[in-house]
Amino acid sequence: MLHIQSVSKQFGSKTLFESAEAHLGYRSRAALIGPNGSGKSTLIRLIMGQESADIGVISRGSHLAIGHLPQEVPKFSGRTALAEAMRMDGRREDLLVAKRELEQTLSKDASEASASTLEHYGRVMEELEHLDEYRLESRAKEILSGMGFKPSDFDRPLTQFSGGWLMRVALSRVLLMDPDLLILDEPTNHLDLETLLWLEDFLRAFRGAMLLVSHDTAFLNRIVHEVLEIDQKRLWTYRGNLDSYVLQKEERLQILRSQYESQQTKIAEIESFVARFGAKATKARQAQSRLKQLDRMERIELDEGRETVRFRFPPASHSGKEVVTMKNVSVRYGENVVFRNLNWVIQRGSRVAIVGVNGAGKTTLLKLLSGTFSATEGQVKMGHLVKTGYYAQHQAESLDFSKTVLQELEMTAPEMPVSQVRGIAGAFLFSGDAVEKKCSVLSGGEKARVALAKLLLSPSNFLLLDEPTNHLDPESRAVLLEALQNYTGTLCLVSHDRNFVSPLVDLVLEIVPSDSGSEVHQLIGTYDDYLERKMKEMAQKATAPSETQQKSTTPEAQKRSGPSNNQRIAWARERDNVEGEIGKLEARQAELHELLANTATYDDKVRSMALAEEQRQLELNLGNKLARWEELCNLLSEVGL
Repeated sequence: MLHIQSVSKQFGSKTLFESAEAHLGYRSRAALIGPNGSGKSTLIRLIMGQESADIGVISRGSHLAIGHLPQEVPKFSGRTALAEAMRMDGRREDLLVAKRELEQTLSKDASEASASTLEHYGRVMEELEHLDEYRLESRAKEILSGMGFKPSDFDRPLTQFSGGWLMRVALSRVLLMDPDLLILDEPTNHLDLETLLWLEDFLRAFRGAMLLVSHDTAFLNRIVHEVLEIDQKRLWTYRGNLDSYVLQKEERLQILRSQYESQQTKIAEIESFVARFGAKATKARQAQSRLKQLDRMERIELDEGRETVRFRFPPASHSGKEVVTMKNVSVRYGENVVFRNLNWVIQRGSRVAIVGVNGAGKTTLLKLLSGTFSATEGQVKMGHLVKTGYYAQHQAESLDFSKTVLQELEMTAPEMPVSQVRGIAGAFLFSGDAVEKKCSVLSGGEKARVALAKLLLSPSNFLLLDEPTNHLDPESRAVLLEALQNYTGTLCLVSHDRNFVSPLVDLVLEIVPSDSGSEVHQLIGTYDDYLERKMKEMAQKATAPSETQQKSTTPEAQKRSGPSNNQRIAWARERDNVEGEIGKLEARQAELHELLANTATYDDKVRSMALAEEQRQLELNLGNKLARWEELCNLLSEVGL
């Protein structure tokens, strides 16, 4: 379906990747991973045809339909949520306009209509039928509901929604397209747990191919069975989910380290020989020959390790036993009641996860606790010597874009020496000239790092964090998790990142919306217990087949899409042939593994390098064969073979 062949791309002097190779089949489910700035977004733009490769080719199947969700909020017009979702990629609107114009032409005098006009009208109607035009609205409503929209939201104009809800509209639009290939860039960033679980179920039932970029490891582990990693200017392919990728990569690196050590030993021997005998007439020719051997040698490079964020929160100062006391608190926005008669006491040292659907009031509750928002009724009383640090969900967007990184940090801690501010900036990967970057040109991940640095510059003993992992790469997320695990103050956290929240909290507060205002319940049990309950609830809701699933199993749909007997026989024959080829490749793979694990192999440098290259090519070929075999098995399973 999609082949990336020997693709190289660079910007100025920076090379993103060289000779990249990958294959996506019609049932592929792949994660695209790599640190910020490694080229993930660039590779997606290459696949989409928005940029061109410097070298190499990306070939796509004929009439391949791609649905792409970018990480940034797209620009919308004044449509309603439902109308925007049904617009999909814009092709439907063009078809409807063409349909109306052709029907007007045909209504004047159908007997005089040209053959080309009738043929054109037939093609338009065929495309609309393929889009399932007559059921499109009900399918759109089903997806929007899964995304957390209420029926009353369907006809609301998009200007009334926040950025997070606009991203849900954009995601709904892409899902409704039902494309051959879904490319989703951080689709979980603005989703609550219920919507995230719904999306997981939807994607697991999706019949096309997927390429996903996400920092949510739990999400990827449930969806993908292939990982594409951009690392060391190469595109590496691993079979399995993220957990399997970690094991396979470590195995590959162990082999690479062994090869590197053998090569370094050989290089040292050659250099020692040249140093000893290069000046002697009797050995000069041999020394020159050895030098040429060094020049021809393809040097093995080890991953020197990526520079990562490094920081820890300073010891939290002592506060009163009761950090916050809320008595009979009510919050209203106009006639909309968010909370009514909320009573809650946060004890010193508590580590609380605040959970609930979007719109229930999680962010409002954090704003109440931070003092940035006042209760309509009741009392919010801060405890003795409480110092609050608040990281808002859109904290990164509150930066002064006219200022540099250093200026932004200095404003937060004006009394701190510049050298110390620079040190903290360096801990968040802003060193040298990077501190002079304008905030306006920073990426989403860089803005998030500046916001975290500002939090560190204002020591606190009561941390409030609203979706702190959004836009953070896996390395930065892991460092933040470790820093929070060692934090000695009181913590309240809102996050959809399950693997991030689970090891951090010891108390769960669930906000349940109702018509008279959200109710707040302190749950008995762990965060994992809460997750298990939510997954059971979602499973119960999914017992009845969705309209989309019903559509795909109707006799009419099977009749339209059912393959011929000849096609079935051809698939079965190809599957058997591919199975035989896989067996041969796996046998050779085992032989190569034994050879490359033997240190004696590296005595012959030319042979060892050839074996390593053969292994690389074999793994790529084997991955393609396995993907095709799985694709054929799925096709045959669908037709009962």
